[in-house]
Amino acid sequence: MDKFETQLYSSQLKADLDLFNQLQILIDALSMTENMPELLVILQKILAFDSHQSKMVRIDNDYWFPSTHWVTIAFAKISDQASLSPTKVVLPNAQKVAELHFSEWPNATFRFVQAPLAAGGYYLVETAQNLRVLYWDIAHKRFYLDTKQFAKLVQTQAVQLAGLDALDIFQKRLTAIASQFTEIAYDIDLPGIDAQKQVDLEMLRKDLSTNILDSLFVLGAKQQFILKRMTGKKSGAVITIGEVSLRLTTHHINDGHVQWTYDIIDDNRDVTIYTLFQQLPFFYQWYSDHLTGVGLKDKREVFVD
Repeated sequence: MDKFETQLYSSQLKADLDLFNQLQILIDALSMTENMPELLVILQKILAFDSHQSKMVRIDNDYWFPSTHWVTIAFAKISDQASLSPTKVVLPNAQKVAELHFSEWPNATFRFVQAPLAAGGYYLVETAQNLRVLYWDIAHKRFYLDTKQFAKLVQTQAVQLAGLDALDIFQKRLTAIASQFTEIAYDIDLPGIDAQKQVDLEMLRKDLSTNILDSLFVLGAKQQFILKRMTGKKSGAVITIGEVSLRLTTHHINDGHVQWTYDIIDDNRDVTIYTLFQQLPFFYQWYSDHLTGVGLKDKREVFVD
């Protein structure tokens, strides 16, 4: 090998090592930073890193982690900053992506998977039942709850065993994370999890059949819960659970249609619609049976089944 070729070899090797050195600096910065906007910038740079730019150097697969791993690490840091309840990151044996363990749900584990969307983004999924919690799009600053699958998750054994307190803590965790994201101009949509915002929760469909509401009257009566027709300026139905009232309210809107909403009246503001799904099995049964109509309106377009 003559001098010219040796220099070329050395030059390419240096370029490759410099490339991976940049990644090392980013990963180190990710582990050290406590500043969320800075963390998100670092995460985006890690996700954009292309190892194929390296011409000569390759890293053994056992030590190369996919993008979902780094998304998990970043989310755990944000989650810890937002909540008083710890978040634990675990890398199971022979796996390439870390799992999240939220202390309030000791019998549930979560992981991030890539969303099959042209826009990219990631789903946070409960692993045992493969149920989505939310969609996180770092590049386009979007953070959305999957109301359909989160309602199912609330009914699973792991969540039921943890109880209402655990559900309350987890909802507050997600709400606190969303509050941090709001400060950096994220688009947020987490219908129903914030106990401070339990009115005007829109249903998916307008102009619902009265038969759907009547079926809730029947299911409630079987469990000794009496629904009453609302009187006065608003129309709909109301059910009282102790000091809490759940109202299914109709609103006449400008296009001539009728929009139905859920309104939870709770002076203490610590009850959510997902709390009621746990407390009132007949309510969840009705909700599930008529999901395409009475399901909570969310950013359905990003949730691909």
